[in-house]
Parts: sequence; C-alpha cells; structure tokens
Amino acid sequence: MAGLRERMFAGASRKPNERRWSAAVAFRGTRAARPKREELPHDAPLRRTIEADVIPRLVLAHPLAPLRRDVLPGHGGSPDSDRIARFAELILTDQDAACAHIEVLRARGARLETIYLDLVVPTASYLRYLWDADLYDFAEITLALWRLQQVVRSFGTAFRSEGNRRETGLRALLVPGPNAKHELPYMMFGLVMVGEFLRRDGWDTWIEPDPTSRNFAEIIRSQWFDVVEFLVSGDNRLDLLASNIRLVRRQSPNPAVGVILSGQVFVENPELVLLAGGDIIAIDACQGARQAQKLVGLLSAKT
Repeated sequence: MAGLRERMFAGASRKPNERRWSAAVAFRGTRAARPKREELPHDAPLRRTIEADVIPRLVLAHPLAPLRRDVLPGHGGSPDSDRIARFAELILTDQDAACAHIEVLRARGARLETIYLDLVVPTASYLRYLWDADLYDFAEITLALWRLQQVVRSFGTAFRSEGNRRETGLRALLVPGPNAKHELPYMMFGLVMVGEFLRRDGWDTWIEPDPTSRNFAEIIRSQWFDVVEFLVSGDNRLDLLASNIRLVRRQSPNPAVGVILSGQVFVENPELVLLAGGDIIAIDACQGARQAQKLVGLLSAKT
C-alpha cells in the first residue's frame, strides 16, 4: 500500500477510468463483516484538529469530483452492492443527502442497527477498498469517512433510544492497532461505530487514537476501564499489539481488565487472539458490545 505522503498526492497520477472499473469488478459481491451527542474526552482534540485544520486544507488541495457510477461495485451487481454504491456516492459528495437517505429508510421501518450493519459499515469498507486500490486519493476518502462518522454521530440519540439503555457503570477504551496510522480515518470510523453500540448498552467509552503514545500509557495507568478493545488492520505488527496488551494488563488499576480484539485477521486466524494476549474476538460492533458485557462478568467471577 502506498504511504501517507504518496496517497495525499495520488490524485496527480490517477489511473485511467478503465482500471477503476476492472478493480471495482473484483470488489463486487463482497460483504463487510458486521461494527444527545456525547463528546468523547480523548478523541475530542483529534476531532477538533481534523475539523479545523486537516479537512479545510484537504478540501482546498483536492476538490471532489462526482463519483462515476460505472466504477461502483453495484454496476450490474447485486441489490445489496447497488445500495452500497448509491450510499457511497452520497457520502462522497453530500453529507446531508446521506442523512436524508437514512431517514427515508427509517420511515420505511428499518432500524438504525440494521442500517448501520448492512449499509453504513459496508460503505466504509468499500471506501477503504477504493483507497487501497488507488482509485480515489487520500483526501477524497478521508473526507468521506469523516462525513460517515458525522452521520453516525448525528443519529446517536435515536440509535440509543432503539435499545433498552440502562446505565451500567462500565467503561471501555477503544484503540486502533499500533500499525494503523496510515489507515487512521478508516479505523476511527470503526471505533466510533463500536462506541455507538457500547453506549447504547449503557457503557461509557473513550477513544485513544495512538496506542504508541505516552498519552495511551498514562490513560491506562490513571483510569479504570473494564475492557480495552483494539481494532486491528492486518497482521504485520502483532508484536507491537502484544506489547500494548502487556502494558494494559501490567499498568491497569483493574486487575480483571478484559482485552477484546477485532479485525478480519482474527476472524480468519482466531488462534492469534491468544498469541497476542487478548481474551476474545469481536466479529462486529453489535456482537462486540454483547461480548464485552459477558467478558466483564466472566473475569469478575475469577477475581
């Protein structure tokens, strides 16, 4: 995968539209795995920086072009992929239109949980695919994923009202894997989605975007968390992940802190969870919230 600097200037060397179409065909038919607005204390500085500084500069440097429908995976594909294609087109150009589309689905009887798992999460996966395949540049995909975060946040109160929310007093720290800096926009979306499901179940959640920072170590030492969940992309630095997990277990004031690992690498290779030092796998955001509750009960019973 191209580095961050290369992706930021990838628009200058965009491949022909024919390559976009052939690459989109390879994506067709795949399905992503099923992840009052509350300010998250530790993602607030990052969010403010993105909104106030990064996003405006990216907009100026890379004005967005309309998405061509013939490069979408739904072109001649299944109904599901066509829905993802249409929503991707909206989120790449118009956040308000994307919100309006979700409202239409809700008016037709769809629950937000279903919309998130069957439409919003697969759309994020597709946006990531466009980036990985060098079909759209860093600025376009970063802006789209940032808009997708804002869409999810805007429905936060409505989403929590769909569940049987009760205050649990439980707290979760959500962290990207230590090798995820080049994919931070995608990983941040995933963490925001995980946080929405946990908050719906009565958890308090924090996001720390950099597990290699001193801030992460200080948070672990000074704050009580019932679980720490790492969202991991790939398996190229599982040694660093294992080091982070050892730090969590060694420094946390909670002797029964649970560690949840999520990411396709663990779905395909569940034995890596134990090798890295984790407790359980979260297949998606919904299952992860349920698994977190069960994990706390199991670990508390052992202490």
